[in-house]
Amino acid sequence: MSEAAAAQPRVILADTTLKIGKVRTWRVVLKRKTVWKTARYTKGDIDALVIGISDPDGVTGYGYAPAMFLEGESAPSAEALLYTVLMPVITGREHAGPQMLMNELELSLRHNHQLKFAIEEALLDMTAKKLNTPLFNLLGGLCFPDTPVMRALTLKSPEDTAKDAVGYREKGYTHMKLKVGLDAKRDVAAVKAVREAVGDDVFLSVDANRSWSPMQAVRILSAMSNYGLNLAEQPTKADDVRGMAFIRSKVNVPIMADEGVRTPAEASRLIEAGAIDAVAIKLWNVGGFFKGKEIAAVCSANNCGTHIATTPGSQIMEAGQLHFAASTPTMFGGAELAEFAALLEDPGQGLEIVNGRLAVPMGPGLGIDIDLSKGVETTPQ
Repeated sequence: MSEAAAAQPRVILADTTLKIGKVRTWRVVLKRKTVWKTARYTKGDIDALVIGISDPDGVTGYGYAPAMFLEGESAPSAEALLYTVLMPVITGREHAGPQMLMNELELSLRHNHQLKFAIEEALLDMTAKKLNTPLFNLLGGLCFPDTPVMRALTLKSPEDTAKDAVGYREKGYTHMKLKVGLDAKRDVAAVKAVREAVGDDVFLSVDANRSWSPMQAVRILSAMSNYGLNLAEQPTKADDVRGMAFIRSKVNVPIMADEGVRTPAEASRLIEAGAIDAVAIKLWNVGGFFKGKEIAAVCSANNCGTHIATTPGSQIMEAGQLHFAASTPTMFGGAELAEFAALLEDPGQGLEIVNGRLAVPMGPGLGIDIDLSKGVETTPQ
């Protein structure tokens, strides 16, 4: 064989198409150790949905839909759409890969991002298992082997909030977020109490969940800035671009959008208006991993930070978001992926927070164990 011939790349022909053999669902109820309270709602146990998608050989990937009714979805509605609208697209056909299948699902179902996230997570988990590789390798490769995680401090008195913060600090946490928005006096006092209790080396943010007017936000954040506030999340209405820009121009606290960004176009609009310094990406609320990567790319191109955010839920969801965060180089502010620690009856197991940090699973797919005996199967017969 000549040297030129030996240098030619070898092409191995193989069937690489994506085929779906079976789709199954389970209802799960995750018990909270304590009630979750924000400016928008107070919630106890979590009713959610787990989706399993298998290839014809029986390799199965799993996804989790938090089914937050506040965002317009529930476990029953997700199941109904999955089995009546999306199954003809998913099954009985061949697909080039998960990304092209998700593109087709987007044409079939415009909204219902939590359901689409669960389907995409299951497809990626299955594909990564077939390739015997961690999920992050399907998302661009590993950037961080572990990440600091942020703990949320729900609405309590300033004294009790500071006590909770000290408990987290003693466990090694260096990033904390205070839920605010119901009582300005209490909110400022809570930030002051937490800062004095944990010291200057802890990253502190606040999340008003859209509850302030622009003028209120300027007044309250200006007072909070005296206590080393590092970040303010979604201080005013999600669609108030002018208001967000006004707030950012008047305070010396970085401003981050959460509910205000569901698409790359929305991120671009806020950046161009000078309204934000960062975007909180919730994969289950933007439609999945590929949609999240598109938003992260817009932010990266415009020197805007990205932050992984979530709602309390199963380790199944958080493992997927952890792989996303670990493969996205612009992440900052501690990943909000620790609230599973306050839940019981979780079908996902294997993530462990050590000294305030969360290591990325290195096993195939999501890299965690899943115990579906903690759910009730609802697959149609």
